[in-house]
Amino acid sequence: MAGLIGFWELAGAASAVGGTGVWGLALAAREGLLRGLLEVFPRSMWDAVTWGLIPALMLISPVLQGAAVALMSAIRPAPVGRAVGGAVGGTLLAMGVFGGILIAGRALIQPIVATVPILGDLFTVCFGIALVAGWLVIAGQIPALGWLRWTSLPLALAAVTVVWAEAHAAAVSLVYVLDQREMNGFFASVAVGGAVGSTWTVCRSRGTRARPLAVVRAVKRAKT
Repeated sequence: MAGLIGFWELAGAASAVGGTGVWGLALAAREGLLRGLLEVFPRSMWDAVTWGLIPALMLISPVLQGAAVALMSAIRPAPVGRAVGGAVGGTLLAMGVFGGILIAGRALIQPIVATVPILGDLFTVCFGIALVAGWLVIAGQIPALGWLRWTSLPLALAAVTVVWAEAHAAAVSLVYVLDQREMNGFFASVAVGGAVGSTWTVCRSRGTRARPLAVVRAVKRAKT
C-alpha cells in the first residue's frame, strides 16, 4: 500500500508540473511571446525555425515533469534521464490514444457533450483538482509542511470548488488559455500520459525504493 501511495504522490506532482508547463506555453502563445521569438530570426527563416521551435517548446513540459519526479524520488543519484524519457514517451503514447479516441468516437462524443454541457465543466474541475493537489504534494516535501501530502486531495477539492463557485469568471478566464482543441489534447496528454510514464519508469528503476523523498525522511525520523 505504501508503494502504491508513493506512486500516486509522484504521479500527482508530475501532473501538476507538466500541466502547469503546458498552460504556461499556451499563455505565452496567446500573449504573442512565441511570435516575438520568431521575430528574432529573418522572416525568410520563419518556416524552418518553426519546424524546430514548436517541437522544442513542446518538450519543455515533459522534461520539467520528468526532472521533478526524479528529484522527488528517494533514488540517488536521481534517474533524471529515465524519468524524462518516460515523460516524453508517455506523452506521445497518450497523444496517440486520445487522438484515436477522438477520431473514432467523434460522432458519438460530440452529441453527448452538446447534450450534457456540464461534462466539460466536470473535466475542467477534475483537472483543476489534480493540479492543485499535485502542487500541494510538492509543497509537502518541505518537512515543516509534510501534512500537506496527506491532506492534498481534500484541500484541493475544497479550494477548486470554492473558486469555481465564488470566482467563476476568473476561473473560466484561466481555463480559456487552453481554448484551442490541440492545446487541450496536449495538456491532457502531458498531465496524464507524461505523469504516469515518468513515474512508472522511475518506480521500475529501483522497485519499491522509488518512494517520495519526504516519505523516506518521515520513516527515518520515526525510527530514531
